[in-house]
Amino acid sequence: MSLHIQMPQGRESERRYILSVILGAFLGIEFTAEISDRTDWRLSADDDREMIISDEFLSLPQKEWLRPESLPKQPLETLNIESTDIDATVVTPQIPVIFGKKSTRHSFISVSECRIELGIDIFGSCFFMLTRYEEAVKGDRDQHDRFPASASLAYQENFLDRPIVNEYLEILWACLKRLWPGLKRKRREFRLLYSCDVDKPYKIPWLRYSELCRHFAAEIFKATSPTGFCRLLLSSIQAKRGDVTNDPFNTFNALMTILESNGYVGTFYFFADRTDSNLDGRYRLEDPLITNLLRKIYKRGHEIGLHTTYHSYRSVTQTKKEFEHLEKYCKQEDIRQVRWGSRQHFLRWETPTTLQNLEDAGLDYDTSLTFADMAGFRCGTCYEYSTFNVRTRKALRLRERPLVIMEGTVLDDCYMGIPVESGEALDVMAEYKRICRMFSGDFTLLWHNNRLADPKELELFSALLSA
Repeated sequence: MSLHIQMPQGRESERRYILSVILGAFLGIEFTAEISDRTDWRLSADDDREMIISDEFLSLPQKEWLRPESLPKQPLETLNIESTDIDATVVTPQIPVIFGKKSTRHSFISVSECRIELGIDIFGSCFFMLTRYEEAVKGDRDQHDRFPASASLAYQENFLDRPIVNEYLEILWACLKRLWPGLKRKRREFRLLYSCDVDKPYKIPWLRYSELCRHFAAEIFKATSPTGFCRLLLSSIQAKRGDVTNDPFNTFNALMTILESNGYVGTFYFFADRTDSNLDGRYRLEDPLITNLLRKIYKRGHEIGLHTTYHSYRSVTQTKKEFEHLEKYCKQEDIRQVRWGSRQHFLRWETPTTLQNLEDAGLDYDTSLTFADMAGFRCGTCYEYSTFNVRTRKALRLRERPLVIMEGTVLDDCYMGIPVESGEALDVMAEYKRICRMFSGDFTLLWHNNRLADPKELELFSALLSA
């Protein structure tokens, strides 16, 4: 069965993009679409049934586009899905309405035998979230020039912890299925996608001798026995000579073993340059320690990606240089992959500049989009999706794989600050995993190898993977 879509005039690129994502990629429904003189969306098939969907956001006047007056009016209205005849999978029954308009019956959903009117602007609201439209409008930034969670609509309206796009999708699907029971949707399966930003592959080899002396001085006070300190001294001497077997940050074998025992494949993102001597990694891809590590990861069936440097997020030239450098060294080590992904260092991001940089540099996907200061669904979804540049008004080849949790966001005092040893840390992370599983989505998790040197974090990591 195929659907036919009649859509309003104006912003045809935006409309065709969001239809391709929501109906095509997410639901897997065949459809045709045409511009009409309607002021709403009309979905129909080869019968007398129809679905009418409100069109609020994409019909805004051009003079308001990408300006503050185009943002949703707050506080948002809500829909209680339990008060309707629609049975949809949602996190909680009370659904925030980003854009929409109630019908003459003063409801966001009106159901009859052959017609459903949906007052939630599903397509406009999903476009708003997936493209990170608000980030191209608002000027809020933190000390690392990042858009903070506190400035986002999702945080302010208390839906950052739920994938609102997925919930809208399920409401849309429930309505479609009610009108056309013969419709079939794409089958999806839950995925846990683990990744590691290799900021500090090893602790000792790249320490300056002054730093090494300070390190030993600190360890003297912490050492519980002369034997323990001697063991540390010996491992440091070995590391300086190129043997990193006992280096504290060399957790890769344990990490990959945990992944493999749970049936997961990890992706390890490496620096390929330095743009900031204090904040980027100190290693070079050509270092024998790094080439050996790249080979080890690849031979065990895991993947390699690009960890773009601190000052790359606004520079396509720098981004392209780094990706070409990574490809060069991987090719030398006979590391060959169908897809190459990236993550921005410090999660630095500017919408849509960084998106376009990665597209132009030739990357296949990005997985940077979570908030550093608050875990959750920055893009409103736990599905990977194709992207769109809201300034050039063009759909891109680059795909976004939204990041749900970075361990530091949950555990560090400067962010959420939940103690690693508390049961709450596991509960919070596992709840996000549960929600992603509810929608057969992707639970994307970032945990740095050097942090797993802490036995408590390693225990928490292992528990989360098996939860």
